[in-house]
Amino acid sequence: MSYCFLFFLLTWQQHVSYKITANLNIHEHFLETTEYLTYYNNSPYLLETLYIHLYANAYRDNNTIFAKETKEMGDYRFLRAKKSSRGYIDILDVTSNGDSLKFIINETVMAVLLNSPVKPSDSVTLTIVFFLKIPKIFSRLGYQGNHYEIVQWYPKPCVFDELGWHKDPYHAIGEFYGEFGNFDVTITLPGNYIMAATGERVEAKDIEFMDSLIISNKKIDMGERRTVRFVAENIHDFAWVCNPDFFVSRTNIDNLNIYTFYTKKDAKKWKKAGEYSVDAVKRYNKWCGTYPYKSLSIVDGYFRGGMEYPNLVIIGNDEDFLTRSFEAVIIHEIGHQWFYGILGSNEIDEAWLDEGFTTYTEIRYFEDKYGRENSLFKSLFIPPLTRRYYHRLIYYLTWTNQIEKAILTPSYEFIDAPVSYLNAAYSKPGLILCYLDGLLGREVFDRILKEYFGRYQFQHPKTDDFINVCEEISGKYLKPFFDNLLKTTGYSDWRIKGCERNIVQLENIGNILLPVDVCIETDNGGQVFRVDGKEPLVTFNLPEAKKIKKVIIDPYGYSLEANYWNNYYPRRIDIKPILSWPSFDAYQIFYAPYLWYSSEDGITPGFFIIGGEFVDFDFVRGRHQWLTGYNYGLKSKMHCYNFSYQTPVIFKRGWRTRLNFKGSNANHEDIFCFGYITNFGIPFTPKPHIGIKNMFSYYKLNSYQSVDSIDWSIGRDVVLENFLNFNYLNWRIGLKFSVAHSIVGSDWDYIKINFEIKKKIGILIPINARIFGGRIIGTAPRQDQIFLSGALRINLLADLFFSQKGNFSPQEHIHISGDGNMLGYQTTHIMTNEIYCINLELPARFPIRIFGDFSYYVDAGDWKPAFDIGAKLVLGPLSFNAPIYTKIENPWKIRWSIGL
Repeated sequence: MSYCFLFFLLTWQQHVSYKITANLNIHEHFLETTEYLTYYNNSPYLLETLYIHLYANAYRDNNTIFAKETKEMGDYRFLRAKKSSRGYIDILDVTSNGDSLKFIINETVMAVLLNSPVKPSDSVTLTIVFFLKIPKIFSRLGYQGNHYEIVQWYPKPCVFDELGWHKDPYHAIGEFYGEFGNFDVTITLPGNYIMAATGERVEAKDIEFMDSLIISNKKIDMGERRTVRFVAENIHDFAWVCNPDFFVSRTNIDNLNIYTFYTKKDAKKWKKAGEYSVDAVKRYNKWCGTYPYKSLSIVDGYFRGGMEYPNLVIIGNDEDFLTRSFEAVIIHEIGHQWFYGILGSNEIDEAWLDEGFTTYTEIRYFEDKYGRENSLFKSLFIPPLTRRYYHRLIYYLTWTNQIEKAILTPSYEFIDAPVSYLNAAYSKPGLILCYLDGLLGREVFDRILKEYFGRYQFQHPKTDDFINVCEEISGKYLKPFFDNLLKTTGYSDWRIKGCERNIVQLENIGNILLPVDVCIETDNGGQVFRVDGKEPLVTFNLPEAKKIKKVIIDPYGYSLEANYWNNYYPRRIDIKPILSWPSFDAYQIFYAPYLWYSSEDGITPGFFIIGGEFVDFDFVRGRHQWLTGYNYGLKSKMHCYNFSYQTPVIFKRGWRTRLNFKGSNANHEDIFCFGYITNFGIPFTPKPHIGIKNMFSYYKLNSYQSVDSIDWSIGRDVVLENFLNFNYLNWRIGLKFSVAHSIVGSDWDYIKINFEIKKKIGILIPINARIFGGRIIGTAPRQDQIFLSGALRINLLADLFFSQKGNFSPQEHIHISGDGNMLGYQTTHIMTNEIYCINLELPARFPIRIFGDFSYYVDAGDWKPAFDIGAKLVLGPLSFNAPIYTKIENPWKIRWSIGL
């Protein structure tokens, strides 16, 4: 008997039952609702207080935890919203057996003080009358136009388990934790509204209405108002979406009805939603266990991305011609029906148990359907980008930037670096499960998934529960494996230490040891060995072999390594055309032929070679990245070369410094620059980012053959150039300080100072504003003067296609952003040694924009005003600029330009 009582103490789980009636007002955007909540105390404890979530209060004002956390993340949409767009939940009355109960509300959690305690194995029923003001959609709950997404909307008991009450507030990062129970929900709404919800419809008239809509796309007249009712059993949340413009389709798989709700404007883009849903359910049923409910709704939502609820997922994406992102979001959110919906883990404290498992099934889905080399892109002309590669990239970026946090970190602790949450909840756990799949074998791992699902469905499994199932099914002791990967940010890095005759040595230079396979190929053939991960140094002695031909650590590609480049002997070198994604394990060399024509050089063939370990810029760490190129002008007889090299010398959390040098002889100008580029700041956060570049540069123009002589001076310019860039929220501040002097061989002595401030302003109309000032003290060459219309020097990429001379030079009809940036002064070649100006562009982010510029500049010792106004068409990195008026001779002449 004592053993039975002990089992009860260890395995109890609370249960709830809801009966809810709600009335939707679409004119003032609110719900009037009564909820009958029955709480069953299956615990061995006496409960005097019930704690209940009121999630909608997160949208009440700027003082909520949600508001403060969105601000810390750099998202100001909610903070700047009108009061009328906010939302909240007002509790009007709480009673039990006709007696009023006292309640205390602390933002999104309400404590209900019971008149008499709820004993073990007893229950209590509360009647809660509440008013819900529906906000505009800022996060999940809300409306947009006539579209309503009613989620996390009703008073919902906090989970009470062996750890106590989980009174988590509504956070900007992280999801939810709820008790399983039964729902009976009745909602009154406008008669023409079409509704998708958790559970099953029970009203005959409503079922007839839906059947007519599905079969013939016709609505039965339901009058001005109608009532719908849904019931559901063994679920832990209830959500619904309604819209008068929904169309509905239905398909079936394994006795499950899948309903797709979409609007007319999205009909073509949602054509395959049902097909993707069937493909997902079919696979997840096979891999994890059969979906236990009767229906599943896939709903066209407002926000980009997706969100899961029991029997219902909301998808904000649409099908596009280029990517499979629509399919990816659908199958990911459907995966949550298993890992969140049926296995109701704590999404705040152990988010990996839902997001990580869903990421694993998403990776597996794409590999099963499209092959190991599956791609997020549909086009055969774009190199395959696999889901596994994408999640490896997230892990690599967080690991190299040292912004990783342990997987078992509560979700709200990722506010300072949300990409770390993406890694800890999604990417790294998904890769760990892929690793476990490869380590234990697919057959064993599938048995683990099915046992885990079958044993814990409709419960709240924890990390230890999954570990226990893994150990039980595999027969292996895996707790140290999981402790290292889930509770620390340690990493494993096996490398080939040495290969000599018939001996191979492997060494783990990481701070945790993980098992891995290694393939060793000798003159006698190849063999795969398992390294058990118990010792950091492993030696393989192959006495029958005379020569080691090849060694590959992790030949099957399932391990979780921080660094794959040391996994090959001899080192893997990959030579291919320039269209390819950076490799995690090969030193890549890209080649690209070049052919162009210009009036100065004529037909210009050439060739470029780029090499490096991964790719190296700012927060992306590569190594030894170099470029070399050559082209020859058949008309000009000019040989042109260029080269560059860059590699990190410091790369740690918040600080990245790189050695950089480059050179070329383009346009008859010899250039060589050497120095350091430094970046400060945590990537993917709204915190300040600072860039510093210090370069010692040598420029020598030898001829006017390839440049406009009016803009350039022949001679040698040796200059120390210093750049400072500061980025914070919508502010961009830049400062350039340059010094040239004859003491280092320069033909000119001068000091040049430029500053630039850019700000996006969004009060009424979104505006790009820029303030620029520059001054030169001393005598500088013409090419280092400050030009009214824009910068003079073309960067490397543009230099391949445009010259510094003729009709398509920077001061003629090619505009390079910089200096005065006054588009109306294109073709005027006006330069100065001092200028102060303001540039405005509106509406920002729109393809067609109006620009206006005003400045004062020095001309022959006198200050002169300059002004222009015009329009531009912006298409990605290119723009077509058409000034209308310029304060100059012939002011209405259109001095058009193409902007780069």
